[in-house]
Amino acid sequence: MKQSTKTLFTLLPLTMVMAQALNAAPLDSYDFTANSKDATSYTAKANQEVYKQLDFNNKKAFEEVDRGFIAPLDNGGFIKGIADVPAMQFVQGKQAPDTVNPSLWRHSQLVNRGGLYEVLANKIYQVRGNDVSNLTIIETDNGIILYDIEYSPETMKAAYKLYAKHRGNRPLKAIIISHSHTDHYGGIEGVIKSGLASEQDIASGKIPVYVPQGFVEHAVGENVLFGNIMSRRAVYQYGFLLPKNEKGITTAALGPLVAAGANGLPTTVHEITKQKESVTIDGLQFDFRLVPESEAPSEMVFEIPAWGAVSMAEDVNHLQHNIYTMRGAKTRDAGKWAKYINNAIVEWHDSAKVLFGPHTWPTWGNEEVINYMKGQRDLYKAINDQTTRLANYGYRPRDIAKKIEIADPIMKQWNNRDYYGNFENNVIATYVNNLGWFDGNPVEIARHTDADTGKRYVESFGGEDVVIEKALDYYQQGDYAFTVQLLNNIESYNKDNKNANYLMADAFEQLGFQEETALNRNWYLTAAKELRNDNLLPQVVNSAGPDVIKAIPSDLMMDVFATRIVPQKSLDAGRIAFDFELNGESFGVEVENGVMNSALDYHPQDSMGTIKADNMTLFGIISHKLTVKDALATGALKVTGDQTVLNNFMGVLDSNIPANFNLIQPRMN
Repeated sequence: MKQSTKTLFTLLPLTMVMAQALNAAPLDSYDFTANSKDATSYTAKANQEVYKQLDFNNKKAFEEVDRGFIAPLDNGGFIKGIADVPAMQFVQGKQAPDTVNPSLWRHSQLVNRGGLYEVLANKIYQVRGNDVSNLTIIETDNGIILYDIEYSPETMKAAYKLYAKHRGNRPLKAIIISHSHTDHYGGIEGVIKSGLASEQDIASGKIPVYVPQGFVEHAVGENVLFGNIMSRRAVYQYGFLLPKNEKGITTAALGPLVAAGANGLPTTVHEITKQKESVTIDGLQFDFRLVPESEAPSEMVFEIPAWGAVSMAEDVNHLQHNIYTMRGAKTRDAGKWAKYINNAIVEWHDSAKVLFGPHTWPTWGNEEVINYMKGQRDLYKAINDQTTRLANYGYRPRDIAKKIEIADPIMKQWNNRDYYGNFENNVIATYVNNLGWFDGNPVEIARHTDADTGKRYVESFGGEDVVIEKALDYYQQGDYAFTVQLLNNIESYNKDNKNANYLMADAFEQLGFQEETALNRNWYLTAAKELRNDNLLPQVVNSAGPDVIKAIPSDLMMDVFATRIVPQKSLDAGRIAFDFELNGESFGVEVENGVMNSALDYHPQDSMGTIKADNMTLFGIISHKLTVKDALATGALKVTGDQTVLNNFMGVLDSNIPANFNLIQPRMN
């Protein structure tokens, strides 16, 4: 049986910790600096143990990942300012260093390579390894179908250019997008730049874009109301600020890296709305199956029955995926996810000859495909079922995550290792998704804020130096998890204690060096970077591009404004009522007592006037990229009736929401 691989350290009673503090390591015995450290002997030993736990002699994945190779990426995949794929090749041809978990290093070697590949001769081709997602080209009688079009327009353009160089230019007949995550549709402008279609071809539906039901709604909604915090967390999760080397980011796990560039969103789409729906595109039949609320809220899988070619979208990958993504998103349903995979196995178990998808590499052969799908099914089913079983004992989520047992035949499969989604996180997420955050212990109800709790713990220990000394003692014993837990009591209220900052950073770094999950490694190492810097880390990504902003439904825009109301400003201003004409729709808006309410086709009796604008103008104003004066001057913003209504409304909005802020040292006190 297989438990979570993380070591469980039992918290000592506070009196015992204080008693042992006299024997804690003296502060002058440690080099408190902002410099990165090498792997400690404990980290090196922990990483060496991984070789004993997994079958590193199994090289089948290395054979499959190179199968069908036609040509390398042009310029090695380097696109200035967009993607530096060559920089990710430092992992190739070498043993894992002490600073990287060997299992993660092995996976990095597999997904960091790229080029043009043949999946089925004269039928299906993929460009892999130039972005986090693959571009799949399906050849039809008279042209091609593009399946998932990468994250970046520039990588999409480069991928098609490589395909065309070896297979020739062919007319585009359709685009298929598997689900509502940006890395599968963001490259739409690259389709246009490649000369495959014009904007009008896409906008008119001449080139149909097939998507699962609810695609646009979910693609937009996920990135709007909480987009700011999700974008900030993404910097930590994807390691955008880390060096590409043995002490930094080693892979994006689903692909070598997440490319940069402004991504788009197709909004003229053909939705697949039936649970089972067949569509023929240029003579080729696709049997689509909707799988909502699995890896994405809007997602679909399909089989091309004539070829026995199956794509499970992002529900089946050569790794364990996220039940909850820590950048922030709605938690997924592990049980439902497993059922969708099982349904596909039942339906396609005789016909499936190859399984390909938007991430990682294909699998060939009926038996191999079905076994691969069964392994992934059983992984998510076991997480769901065993978490449920142990929750019904009354066990708490973190304890379940540390002690849960999943059978070795599931957990030791390379395809099920937690390179992207983290096993413990997935177990906790499954608990929370079904039972919520409360674990049944009313101590959780009685908690002080983190800062107030931290101050009390530090006072109980006898001061910050005593806490740091004890934390250093645990650090020097190799217990980096408890080191950061102790020091977090100081960090919660005091960001200026350099010894605490630097030791906590060093402990995070060692945790990162040992981590099998690429995203957790990035979180740890970026946290260390934050603690070692006096300045805020830069914000280098934005979740909402122009296409997304334009597509935001007007009622959701009302929510955007409602979530920016500052209560005290509203109380000071008194009631504000007006008509809001947005994107051709009219809403009645009422702001009072710190709350904004709105209703479509409603006119408040005491309306002061009318504000008229569109999404781009309003986002430009609230993001400080456009002034109200300029918007009024160009006519993009119009006010009729009482001209003070605009100033009154803008005056109660929060105009200070920052783009970059600390995540390890947040301040709300």
